[in-house]
Amino acid sequence: MSEAISKLEGHVIICGFGRNGKQAAHVLKKHNTRFVVIEQKQEIVSAINHQYSDLVLEGDATFDDVLLKAGILKAKALVTTLPVDADNLFIVLSARTLNPNLTIISRASEDNSDKKLKLAGANNVIMPDKLGGAHMASLVMKPDVMEFVDYITGQGGDNIRLEEITFANLSVKFQNKTIKELEVRNRSGANIIGFKTAQSEYIINPSADTKIIPDAKLFVLGTAEQIAKLKDLFV
Repeated sequence: MSEAISKLEGHVIICGFGRNGKQAAHVLKKHNTRFVVIEQKQEIVSAINHQYSDLVLEGDATFDDVLLKAGILKAKALVTTLPVDADNLFIVLSARTLNPNLTIISRASEDNSDKKLKLAGANNVIMPDKLGGAHMASLVMKPDVMEFVDYITGQGGDNIRLEEITFANLSVKFQNKTIKELEVRNRSGANIIGFKTAQSEYIINPSADTKIIPDAKLFVLGTAEQIAKLKDLFV
């Protein structure tokens, strides 16, 4: 394990640096989230080494020792983007065994792989081809709505932020308070647009008397400046 990787904690591991792996790395880098790339093909490793330096591992992510070299015991999440579902399944099984608390996101190509990957331990399974087709159809039906969603979730440049704030992230003095008591918009300019309950139910435009309790999350929309101010005030 390189010295730089050994010092990482709370980072993300990306398995595979094809199209989806590159996109994941781009978004993580944009949000200043540390990550390690595991790539088996030597020519790809050589091509990206200049960009990510010693945070690239050449190896097969289906092997436990490679995952351990990538710091999986201290990682917060793993994204596996390999083109073969069986390989992703094996990585998910290994990763879940090595780190039970890891958030695991897996790519899938076949419809019947979704349930298998979730049973193996994946928190979320993404099917790029299906998502792409659905997105294109939605652009036909509701173009302005979809363009707005794209804008606030990443294509609006660095000035637009959609962030989640967990109960644990809040300063103690703001925990167990209602949304009204937080006065997020008055204090920061950002807006609370969603709420996730402790039972994992989603509420759009939660009411002012909604209470922030353990395991709950707030979804906040604002400019980069507003979100930074919010974090300074509440986190």
